[in-house]
Amino acid sequence: MKHNASAGYGNIYGTRSPRRRSRNDRRKLFVVTCLFICMVCVILDVIFIAKLMKKGKKEVTPTSVTASSVPLETDESGNVITPPETQQGESTEPSETTAAKVQTVDAATRSANLSALQTKITDYLTSQNGRYGVYYINMNNGETLGVKESDPIVAASSIKIAYNTYLYEKAAAGELTLDEKMKYNAAGYPQGDYEAGTGNIQNSADGTEYTLQEVSHRSITISDNCGTNMVLRRLGGEDAVNNNYLKTISAVVDYRSKVEYTDYAGNAQNGRRRTSAIDLAKYAEHLYKDYRGNETHYQPLIDDLCNTEYNWGVPGGVPGDVKVAHKVGFNTSYGANNDVAIVFGSEDYVLCVMTESGDAKKAQDIIAEVSKMVYEYVESNYA
Repeated sequence: MKHNASAGYGNIYGTRSPRRRSRNDRRKLFVVTCLFICMVCVILDVIFIAKLMKKGKKEVTPTSVTASSVPLETDESGNVITPPETQQGESTEPSETTAAKVQTVDAATRSANLSALQTKITDYLTSQNGRYGVYYINMNNGETLGVKESDPIVAASSIKIAYNTYLYEKAAAGELTLDEKMKYNAAGYPQGDYEAGTGNIQNSADGTEYTLQEVSHRSITISDNCGTNMVLRRLGGEDAVNNNYLKTISAVVDYRSKVEYTDYAGNAQNGRRRTSAIDLAKYAEHLYKDYRGNETHYQPLIDDLCNTEYNWGVPGGVPGDVKVAHKVGFNTSYGANNDVAIVFGSEDYVLCVMTESGDAKKAQDIIAEVSKMVYEYVESNYA
């Protein structure tokens, strides 16, 4: 019998056995599965990286401010001013960058340094033309320094720091709420709220409603005169605020009493709405203590004071990363330029510098120079 070669070897080489075919199929399936898993991982990685890049791009995109979003304001004498640019997105919380510093001088050395600072400031102001008052209070250890701190000078808008602190104190006591609404009275002050000068509420229609929070915010940040008058109206008027609040804190110069003095030009002056460097500093000290006792409640007021449209004065004498809550005041008719501030440094302190010279730019530079002297003194005690 003949053998068919192709048939005889077909079982061995012509077809695969079921066992071998099953093994090869499993290998193919394993390879395909691995490739699929790798492709999925690559896709997921690409998606994740794309999201990170998109998020990073958003975080570094600056906020733009158009010229039309910043209204034109006027000074306290009715002159149009252009507000300085403000930095966007900057935190108004007190700086914590100096927390690690430690005091490096003993009490005797510090006392000598403080005495030297007083001499330095006195000599500097004596060399300038005009009248000046300075008062410094350290919030950490209570030390003080004064140079003609009791001399009467027109308060201007610096007094608004006290008005608004009193408003917040009333709110903290539950006697009013900052979200309650008031209607703007377009009649002239004191019968109504209208007063020309700084601010933009004066452009509102009679009866326009504002919350107390909003009028306080404008009173501080753009020194709105009408907003301040609305604050005063809610508190019972200037005399009520003076008797029930200002005089309970400090009244070396009574704000509502006529005072006589000789001005920077040698002319006899008398009138009300004068104050002194020590009085304004005491009002700022009062706010600081309120704030430290209830930071959540008073934070909006501190934020407003840290973000006013007026960056001259005390902030000009400290580094830009140091937070300064301050209220300037200026009156061109009397040649006054003032600033009262809370400086959050290695040691928190209050500084008030009042000037009367008739030269606004020079006065602002002088305030900044005194501020620099005080700041350097405080920081010189630390390392």
